Amino acid sequence: MAPTNLKDVDPVFMEAIENLPDGISIFDANGVPILHNTASEKRFPHLYEAFAKGARTYAEALEYNVRAVMPEATQEEVDAQVEKFSAFTGSGQTYEQRTADGRIVQITYCPMSEGRKVAISVDVTELRQREKELKKAQAAAIAASNAKSAFLANMSHEIRTPLNGILGMAQVLEMGNLAPEQRDQVQTILDSGRNLMALLNDVLDLSKIEAGKIAIVKANTDLIHTLRRLHRLWKAKAEEQGLEFYLSLDAELPQVLNFDSVRVRQCVSNLISNAIKFTRNGRVEVFVTAKKLADGQNLVKIRVSDTGIGMDQETMDRLFRPFTQADDSTSRKYGGTGLGLSITRSLAELMGGEASVRSEIGRGSEFTFSFLAGEAAPQLRVVNEGMSLSEDESRARLRNQNLRLLLVDDHPINRQVASLFLRPFNMRIVEATNGKEALACLEREQFDLVLLDVHMPVMDGTETIRHIRASDQPWRNVPVVALTADAMTGDRERYLGMGMDGYLSKPIAERDLITEISRLRSISWEELAARRIADAASDEDATAHAA
Repeated sequence: MAPTNLKDVDPVFMEAIENLPDGISIFDANGVPILHNTASEKRFPHLYEAFAKGARTYAEALEYNVRAVMPEATQEEVDAQVEKFSAFTGSGQTYEQRTADGRIVQITYCPMSEGRKVAISVDVTELRQREKELKKAQAAAIAASNAKSAFLANMSHEIRTPLNGILGMAQVLEMGNLAPEQRDQVQTILDSGRNLMALLNDVLDLSKIEAGKIAIVKANTDLIHTLRRLHRLWKAKAEEQGLEFYLSLDAELPQVLNFDSVRVRQCVSNLISNAIKFTRNGRVEVFVTAKKLADGQNLVKIRVSDTGIGMDQETMDRLFRPFTQADDSTSRKYGGTGLGLSITRSLAELMGGEASVRSEIGRGSEFTFSFLAGEAAPQLRVVNEGMSLSEDESRARLRNQNLRLLLVDDHPINRQVASLFLRPFNMRIVEATNGKEALACLEREQFDLVLLDVHMPVMDGTETIRHIRASDQPWRNVPVVALTADAMTGDRERYLGMGMDGYLSKPIAERDLITEISRLRSISWEELAARRIADAASDEDATAHAA
């Protein structure tokens, strides 16, 4: 214990502070220590050495300490250090410093009466080491997550390319004159391929949710049209299993709201698919309501009930976990991965809602999915999904247009699939295997539309679209559809932002390809160019606003 000029200090108090692991010092109004324990002196020996040699103020002792620790420092550097630590002393701000024995201590100066101050130094070396290790582990986890995402994105791309060949050729066969047995065999190929595609999409969605990379993209959307379209989509499947399938909409349900229609469709489809899958007879019903909240948003609730096999409480408790189904035999009997409900709940929570279930063994189940939807802004475009023309009308119109189409893809099977899809529509198709060839084709002749792959050798799709839009030739505004195996969140928006006018992810469905071509043919080149300019300006405004 260092000497003190304080009188009548209780020996018990002196012994107590001497045995504390923390350093304690009491300074007088000039910053000269009048009491301190051994821990404090060991941590800052040069400071107390200065006082022992006659330093009359804290600033003098600090200067001595800095020169001892930094013998090569200039006077300006010494003065800066003295000013820095004096400021900490005066403000009472907690700061950290490395001690003479290499430890890290956290120091706080607290005011006392008559201008005195007490300084407490706490050793935080182990804490900082653990924080360093945690940061390192976190960085490693983030790197692993990014590596997983990159792997899954690459896996998605690689799997989608051969799947495009399998499903594409099966669709071509299905359109031919087949015997009933052959049609059943082709349908089996298509069903199996689509199941594999659904599995791939679920795994990618789960990965994106875990990585926090799912984006909720809201737009003014006709909610009632979206729900009725879903009802039509699943009605045939329900009737095929002998089930009644009803859609009930609340009379007060708003027609148009602001929400992410893609994610809502995905969630509701998951629930309807499960209801049909696990219902042997009876009915599946969808009830939709909306409640206006105080903040102006609408809480939309969609309940999907069935008369299926039902579940017990234990099953319901674990139902929304990834890779979980009712029991181990469920996937063998009914198919599926157990990812759909987990994804549905995660998406519902991202959209401000929730997903829940009520069920009873043998008496069916009722799933509730909810989400927040904003009021539709009148000046914004309303997304109304589907073609204004019927599918038959759209196909007939395309047959009569004798379109000239440039198909750009380095994979011969992908080109063959697209060509076979388009052959019945009297189109003149010119093929190119990379962007450089595509630009040469555009120089030679005029095309009505370009189908452009993204990943190609020599010149890829992103560089090709830049050349097309930057050209001073008439074909700079030719409609371009991105035809790609990239199907991660944000890919569509990214390619549209590059100047593409449409986007199709592989494997390509014949119906989707025809729909996209028909959509673009209903819009003039000038209007498409104006839309691209407007979208680019909107993106710049959003970026400036965010900045």
